[in-house]
Amino acid sequence: MKLNLHRLWVFEQVVACGGFSAAARKLYMSQPSVSQHVHKLEVSLGTTLLDRTGPRLRLTTQGEVLLRYAQQISSLAQDVTAAIDQASDAPSGRLVVGSTSAYAGHLLLPVFGRFAEFFPAVERRLRTGNTTEVLRQLTEGEVRLAVLPGDRAGAPPQHRVEPLLEEQLVLVAHPGHPLAGRAVTPSDLAQQRFLFREEGSATRRAQDDALVLWGRAPSRCPGVAGNDTLKQAVIAGLGIAVMPQRCVARELRDGHLALLRPDPGLPACTIVLATARETSLSLAEQEFARLLRTVTDSGELPAAAPVGRAGRS
Repeated sequence: MKLNLHRLWVFEQVVACGGFSAAARKLYMSQPSVSQHVHKLEVSLGTTLLDRTGPRLRLTTQGEVLLRYAQQISSLAQDVTAAIDQASDAPSGRLVVGSTSAYAGHLLLPVFGRFAEFFPAVERRLRTGNTTEVLRQLTEGEVRLAVLPGDRAGAPPQHRVEPLLEEQLVLVAHPGHPLAGRAVTPSDLAQQRFLFREEGSATRRAQDDALVLWGRAPSRCPGVAGNDTLKQAVIAGLGIAVMPQRCVARELRDGHLALLRPDPGLPACTIVLATARETSLSLAEQEFARLLRTVTDSGELPAAAPVGRAGRS
């Protein structure tokens, strides 16, 4: 029996995506082609891996056994790539980083730009989502580095978490808001309309925590997707919102938003770098992490020499 590793990988993606059609979209393949890969894998093993009779795809006992080994093989393949990369003179290959939308544009894109100057041979990709989505991507190996709000991320024990920066939370409003620029008490906020991010977002959890801090119950509203949408809603005068300061720094500076100064004030949150505990990072991933560690709390990158092997001590 010869095990086809590509078919094994397709099988793993079908299970991860929950079906053939979803896997086909992710892999940019046709649905019949994905089905054929799995069927040929079953024929080569002489067994049925997936129960297709119900409304949802389910693994058979044999499929569960194969999935465990498939995941181990995928992890080993990543380690092989990392080991070969380590033996090279400079980083190459592919770098995929996950992050929440709160930090993607304001923090990570400048780091990606600097990294591209140092290591142009590396293919770079940034994947965004809310905290829950990015943690899932990290757990399933879709990304191997993730930048998240650490004190609210709830990272599983299989992840390593390293503090990077402190991020202050702020309460913002339209500049014409009657409380703009003022010190406000919980009673001042009692009748205000708060705007929220969607469930699963770390910003949403911070917003609900702020309401509790000010003596109000957490919100049950569905919220809006993304900090940019939330920010535009506040600018339009639809309500006030708790947001990471990094996301609204430009609007505060340009006068499109105004600060409210609540008492008690809002805490800072720690931005962390999360990686899979059992996975060796490639040279490109190590160098990107090294560059991230040079970012200051204000979000600035120092003008420094390349951080690759030529620049190491």
